Amino acid sequence: MSKLVVIAVHGISDSVLHGDYTHNFKNLLYEKLKRLKVIPNNATQEEYDQYVAFDYVNYSDIGHPEELHVLEAYTKERNKLYNFLDQLIERGGFDQVRRQIITSLSDIMVYQSTKWRDQVRQRLLDKINPFVNTGDAVSVVGHSLGSVVSFDTLYYNSRHNDSWKAAGFKPSNLFTVGSPIALFSLELEDDTGVQKPRYFTAAATPNYLDPKNTNPDLDPVRNDGMWYNFMDAQDLIAYPLEVLFEGKFKVKDILVQTGTNPLTAHTEYWNNNEVAQRIAERLALDYKRISGGN
Repeated sequence: MSKLVVIAVHGISDSVLHGDYTHNFKNLLYEKLKRLKVIPNNATQEEYDQYVAFDYVNYSDIGHPEELHVLEAYTKERNKLYNFLDQLIERGGFDQVRRQIITSLSDIMVYQSTKWRDQVRQRLLDKINPFVNTGDAVSVVGHSLGSVVSFDTLYYNSRHNDSWKAAGFKPSNLFTVGSPIALFSLELEDDTGVQKPRYFTAAATPNYLDPKNTNPDLDPVRNDGMWYNFMDAQDLIAYPLEVLFEGKFKVKDILVQTGTNPLTAHTEYWNNNEVAQRIAERLALDYKRISGGN
């Protein structure tokens, strides 16, 4: 029996992640899928996997030793910036901000390295590949930097992965939450200085970077699938994508309320009922398709 497959991809992290960071999100989706009659009400926890299988990507260890080296070097030299008295007054807080930048935002710098970027994408690819020929409906949920990883991986492999193309495979859905993809669209090719093809907006000539590409199917998901981009107004890292990619990708922006504090607003998508409900509704459509409408 074909099933739903949901793969989560985390965002930046100030340390190496341990354990399943999707626990609450999974339970929310289980609840919604039971209400939508995808999972029978009398199903046991052990039987849930017959209907929906969850997995998650952990790439937090990639580049982490190098990040720690930068942090250690800064710690030894921090007195050049902050003396003893600074620690007793407001400027001491700046030291904590610098540490946060090193341990968290440095993940973005790691992803800009070709070697590490390929390793990060491979982690997601390894989770998807077992389902390329199974008929299962695969959906990817990417948070923050993980949304960039998810989109990049799906876009590239839907065009260049021979096993995906031979199987006619594309993931069913892409769900991005708290996504800075709009900012990453400013990234340019190193050799030509023009916008990277995956971020090439519809405002430009569609095949300018690849004149031989006559395939009009640009979306990183199936034609009957969807790309939902969830964002909160208080989340300063989340940006709309509909206008940016209008005429190129079938992406729908969805405004949700995850919190009024900008910091928690960015992290609470995993615990948000509306996000879970919207995703569950799409999954229910997928399940109807792969189960023959029963």
